[in-house]
Amino acid sequence: MVGSKLRFRVLCSLLAVCPLVSAMGAAPVLARVDVTAVGATFSSLQAGGAPDFGLTIDLSSNPASDDPKDLVITLPQGLVANPLAAQRCPIDAFNADACPAASRVGTTSVVAQIEAPLGPQVTASGDVYNLVPPAGEPARLGVVVRPPLASPQRYQVAVRLRGDRGFVIENSMSGLERTAGGLPIRIQRIQLNLTGQVAGKPFLRMPTACRRAEIAVAVRSWDEPQVTTSRATAFTPSGCERLPFRPRLSGVMGAPGATKLRSHVPVTASVISDPSDAAVAATTVTLPLALGVDLGSLQKLCQPDQFAADACPADTRVGRARLASPLLEQPLELPVYIVQRPGELPALGFRLFGGAILGRTRLGGAVTNVFEGLPDLPLSRFDLTVDGGPRGLLQAVSDLCTPRTRRDAQATFAAFTGVDVTVATPFAVDGCPAGAGAPVARTRYRIVEGLAVSRLGRAVLTLRVSASRPLGRATLALPREVAPLRGSRPIVRVDGRRLGRRALVLRGRKLELRITRPGRTIEVRWAGLRASRALAGAVARGRRAPLTVRLAVVEASGERRAFTLRVRARKL
Repeated sequence: MVGSKLRFRVLCSLLAVCPLVSAMGAAPVLARVDVTAVGATFSSLQAGGAPDFGLTIDLSSNPASDDPKDLVITLPQGLVANPLAAQRCPIDAFNADACPAASRVGTTSVVAQIEAPLGPQVTASGDVYNLVPPAGEPARLGVVVRPPLASPQRYQVAVRLRGDRGFVIENSMSGLERTAGGLPIRIQRIQLNLTGQVAGKPFLRMPTACRRAEIAVAVRSWDEPQVTTSRATAFTPSGCERLPFRPRLSGVMGAPGATKLRSHVPVTASVISDPSDAAVAATTVTLPLALGVDLGSLQKLCQPDQFAADACPADTRVGRARLASPLLEQPLELPVYIVQRPGELPALGFRLFGGAILGRTRLGGAVTNVFEGLPDLPLSRFDLTVDGGPRGLLQAVSDLCTPRTRRDAQATFAAFTGVDVTVATPFAVDGCPAGAGAPVARTRYRIVEGLAVSRLGRAVLTLRVSASRPLGRATLALPREVAPLRGSRPIVRVDGRRLGRRALVLRGRKLELRITRPGRTIEVRWAGLRASRALAGAVARGRRAPLTVRLAVVEASGERRAFTLRVRARKL
C-alpha cells in the first residue's frame, strides 16, 4: 500500500489534478492484477516420468498502482513432487537464507519494473528449497528471490492435496513484496523451475494418464484482495503403453476363535504395487466364497450427508484402511464406515485428503466391493481391513479351517493408462487350531486384458494369462458387443509357442483353445473383430464402460477355474 500511495502522489503532483479529483468526488477505480499468460514446459512428457518442469506466469496491473499479493498454482491430479526425495531445510535455516544445497529442488526468477522516473526493468534470480512442513501438511516449498542491490525476499509455498477438488495439488504463496531496496516495484513475470530428480532420486512425477491435464494460476492483489483473476495452460502426457502395471493381491481372514461357521470374521485385503508403475484408477475385489455379509450388522449406517461432512457416527465404523506411499513418512491410518447408498446396497467408504472414497457392494454368490475414482498417486501398499467381533460385517459361511475351504479371491485393477489386470489368489486363514488339515494348494493367476476399438468399429482384443501351474485347455467368450469377422482367427501362443489353426475352435463368440503341450502362459491377440455401432460411438466419445469377457481354464491337473473379466474398451 505504501508503494501505491507514493505512485498516486507523484502522478497527482505531475498532472496537477488532485484538487480536481477531490472536488468532483469521483468514484474509485477498482484495482486488479491480471494473469495475462501462463506457460508450462517439461523436459519429457513421458507418463509417470520425472521431468524437469518450468512454469512462467505473466502479470499486468490495472491501474498500475496495484500489485500482486497472493499466488495460487493448482497442479493437476498426478503431477506430484516427492518431499522425501530431497533433504528438508528447517524453517529457521530458510529464514536465514542458509538452506543446505541438498535441499535445493529448483530455481526462480522474477522480472519487475522499478516504479520511478526512468526506472529500469530488473530481473532477480533465486532458488527453491524443500522445507520441513508444519504438522498436518504433506510438503512445503521455500522460494528465495535475491534482487540486485537489495535484501533477499523469502516466500513459503503451502502445499495441499485437495481430495475435495479431484485430488489436485494446490500451492499457495502469499504476501508478494511491493518494494525492493526501498523502491516501489511492479512484478511483471514470475518463473519457477523444479528439477525432476534430486541426487538420482525422482522428485517430480508426471500423471500416469495420457489425457489432457491443466495447470491453473490464480492471483489476488493488494488493493482488491477480494478479486481473483486466473488463467490456465494444458499439457498431455504420452507413452502410457511403456508404463508397467503390476498390482498384486493378498489377503488374510479369520482370527483365533473366529473361524467357525457363522463366526464374525476379520478380513484384510491388501493391494501391493510398485510406486513407479501406473497408478490404480479403480479396483473390484471379490472375496472368497467362504465369506458372506451378516445382514444384521447393517442396522446402523452412516448417512450420505454425514459421510460427506466427515461426521459418521462411531457405531458405523466397521474397519480401517492403511495407505503407504513414498510421498509419506508414515502410512496413513483411516477409519472405514458402512455408508447408506440410496437405491443401492450399503457400501464401504473412507475419507482421503478431504475427499470421499465411497465404494459399491455387489452380492451374488460372493461379496464384491468396487472402488472407483481413486487418486493418481504413487502407492506401495493399500490394506483394507473389515473388523470382526460381535458387530462384524462379515461372517464365515463355512468352517474356514477345513482343507476344502473356498479361499480364492479375485480382483480386477484398472490403471490410469487404460490397462486392466485381473488376479486370483487364495487368502490365508489365521486362527486355525493345531492339527487342522493343511489347505489345498491353489493356483495363482494374473490376467492382463485389453480391448481397442476404432471409430469405424474395428476391434482388437489382447489377453495374457499367467498361472502358477500348467494350463491344459481354455475357452474365451467375447462380450455381446463384439463379434468375430468371417474367417478371422486370433494369434495364440502358449509359453511362446504359437498354436496352429486346428487348435483353435470358434463357435459364434466362443473360442476354444485345445492345448496339446500345457503351459503357464497363454497370450491371445485377436485383431479380426467388429464392435457394435453403439460401442464404437461410445468409445469415440471417450466413454469407457466395462464389457464382460468370460474365461474358463482347465489346469493340467484337471482343476477348473472360471473368470469374469471386466474389460474397458479404449480408442484404437
